[in-house]
Amino acid sequence: MQRLHLFTALLFLLAPISIRAQAAKSELVGEVRDQNGSLVAQAKISVTELATGQVAVASAMNGAYTVANLKPGVYKLTASAHGFKQSVREGVRLTTGERVRLDFVLEPGSFTETVIVTQDASLLRTESGSLGQVIRNRKIVDISLNGRNFLSLVSLSAGVAQPPPTTAGPSFPRINGGRPRTNEYLFDGISVLQPEPGQVAFFPVVEAIQEFKVEVNSPPAEFGRFNGGVVNLTTKSGTNDFHGSAFEFLRNEVLNARNLFAPATAANPKKPVFRRNQFGFVAGGPIIKDRTFLFGDYQGTRQLIARVRISTVPTLAQRAGNFSSSLGALLYLQANGTISTTVTANPVNVTNTNGNSIQARVGQIFRPSDHRAYAGNQIPINTFDPVAANLLQRYPSPTSTGAANNFTRIGKESDKQDQFDIRVDHRISEKDQIYGRFSYNQDITAPVTPLPEGSGNITTGVTGLTDTRAQSFAGNHVHVFNARTLNELRVGYTRRSIDRQATQLESPPSQSLQLPGIPTNGAFENTLPTFSVAGLQQLGPSANTASIFRTDVTQVFDAVSHQRGRHSLKAGSTFAGSGWM
Repeated sequence: MQRLHLFTALLFLLAPISIRAQAAKSELVGEVRDQNGSLVAQAKISVTELATGQVAVASAMNGAYTVANLKPGVYKLTASAHGFKQSVREGVRLTTGERVRLDFVLEPGSFTETVIVTQDASLLRTESGSLGQVIRNRKIVDISLNGRNFLSLVSLSAGVAQPPPTTAGPSFPRINGGRPRTNEYLFDGISVLQPEPGQVAFFPVVEAIQEFKVEVNSPPAEFGRFNGGVVNLTTKSGTNDFHGSAFEFLRNEVLNARNLFAPATAANPKKPVFRRNQFGFVAGGPIIKDRTFLFGDYQGTRQLIARVRISTVPTLAQRAGNFSSSLGALLYLQANGTISTTVTANPVNVTNTNGNSIQARVGQIFRPSDHRAYAGNQIPINTFDPVAANLLQRYPSPTSTGAANNFTRIGKESDKQDQFDIRVDHRISEKDQIYGRFSYNQDITAPVTPLPEGSGNITTGVTGLTDTRAQSFAGNHVHVFNARTLNELRVGYTRRSIDRQATQLESPPSQSLQLPGIPTNGAFENTLPTFSVAGLQQLGPSANTASIFRTDVTQVFDAVSHQRGRHSLKAGSTFAGSGWM
């Protein structure tokens, strides 16, 4: 199946309102005035990113300027005009999705003279009515995260509530009262939301995240296509200096308390296994100084957790056909024609397989062929149905006495994850710059089933051996036509696939189990069917375990921004096509 979404937004914003910042980028606006408060025409604004040395230039034709498509980071701004001293602002930090105002006041003097401002009031966020909070890399890296998933930090923003975590990790947040699966997730300006619904394809390595912003109210129109909040994330890029780091995080059962439901026994004297190792590295630097930059990262996760599964399986007596322990109270015919255990003068009598008349009891088992009660509630083994006898062998012997919860299994659930990102930024010329990022993630999980042969109902986590893969590409091209007009093109492709296996037979059930009526030409023809047996753990996998599916999302975004005096115009369109199989 395929689904096509086409959204076109035309945004005309006139003074005093201005266009808003782009996804994964920042934007500067402001005015240049003299000491008398008059606007300075033909002023030039130069914006230099300190990490890469890349320079963006804008003209304040009528005293107002706009510099768009700036990567989050620290900048130096220089304002200059004929007959005035240069004014330099250092250490200006721009964050993801922000549109901030920075005004200059120029002093009369020679062009060769410079006024440097190193300490100043914080930048004003008066150009947008959107509400949100930026979480920077230092906080992302320094705060302990169970599973190292940045989603746990979204709740640091006002207006965000996060449901309790699941065995798979942190839950999706409720932003500004919205449902958890109605939010948008943008990584480098490209949505990673999959049509499943509301499933995010992957989560980046935390060391590779530059920062992210949570938009909780009135986000820019270009974000569209959702009715919750926006998580707008920017990954790191390379700089003019080589930087890198390696890491290893671990958890081990030696440091844990014992599981209450897995006490020490002669067979299992040690604590249940709980081991998690997360390791990797990040590195970045220049390929060509001031021009081309590379950044990459890798993270591996190896996890082994002991799971305790408690089930009800047939007792040894039941396996031999002896169900005498299941017999309950005597049955009587009631005045209204019903049968119950309330004593009356009319007992319910039946004939057993020995030909004797006996009073029926709760839990009585009858022979299907002639509806006679089995004598002593014991079924001869040689009369077992062949299919039932075959299925009975799939049940293990009980590990404890009793008819309920008599089988305990402690197994090791494994989880193997590998992911990496590669990003290249390149400045083609003063008017063109591009970047591209490719991300890959693979997660192979093997759960512990209630029964050793792979059967049983699993209610949390994955239900079978699951191979989940995600691939994502994000590309961006910015072309500057002149000091007042630029175009931004973003393209993206995200794929997420799941291959989940269930308990397998050597041949289709109609052959291996001698069970007629089961198709032999289906997609999962050798999968063990699910058999629900009253009072016992089911045979076969949980519902929908055997499955293979994939979702694909393709996106194209293009927008033109134009500044004319104090008036701003932005027009753009977004195409998003999704498909699944």
